[in-house]
Amino acid sequence: MIRDIQNNYKMNHIGRLRYDAANTVTEPITLAQAKAHLRVEDTNDDTYITTLISVARSACENYLGYMLAKNSAVNFYLDQFPNSSVITLNGVWKPGTVAISYYDTTDTQVILASGYSVDQHSQPARILLDDDTNWPDTSDNIPSGINIDMTNAGTADVDEIPKAIHQAMLLVIGRYYEIRQDVVLGTQVNEIPKMTEHLLNPYRVVSI
Repeated sequence: MIRDIQNNYKMNHIGRLRYDAANTVTEPITLAQAKAHLRVEDTNDDTYITTLISVARSACENYLGYMLAKNSAVNFYLDQFPNSSVITLNGVWKPGTVAISYYDTTDTQVILASGYSVDQHSQPARILLDDDTNWPDTSDNIPSGINIDMTNAGTADVDEIPKAIHQAMLLVIGRYYEIRQDVVLGTQVNEIPKMTEHLLNPYRVVSI
């Protein structure tokens, strides 16, 4: 029964993106840029605005379907290698330095040192199996046994982010700065305002 459940679970080839506990984030918007947008000159709200930068970026990431900040340590987990020659790193834009480990059929962790290449340009990012090469067999006993470790994943240069996405994040920061409750009388507060959606929609990645 346990093996049957695990085999059913292993039908999922989509993967799961997780941020390492030691991950550090380089935000695509600086405190100075956010304050200039908000027309704030004093330092009284600096800590709050810094939090809003992260919140706004995360909200836009969730809507777009991929990361916008540079992350020092990110992991992408799979139950097993796909039947095709391509691993799609859903949620990842520019995976940085990639290292792949997996548990083999004896439940021993192994480093996959070669036999693949990393596409740093597609969105979402991809890992491509080399010609005349097969993905290795993996353990049936360890869910999420394949770990794709990414160092410095995300946008290395904030200027690579389209101006519309940058402006959308500023609009969300402004929205949250002005409206600090879930509900305002006569106003419905949405996580992503409609104007922001229009800016983000051309860049959105929708999973099918």
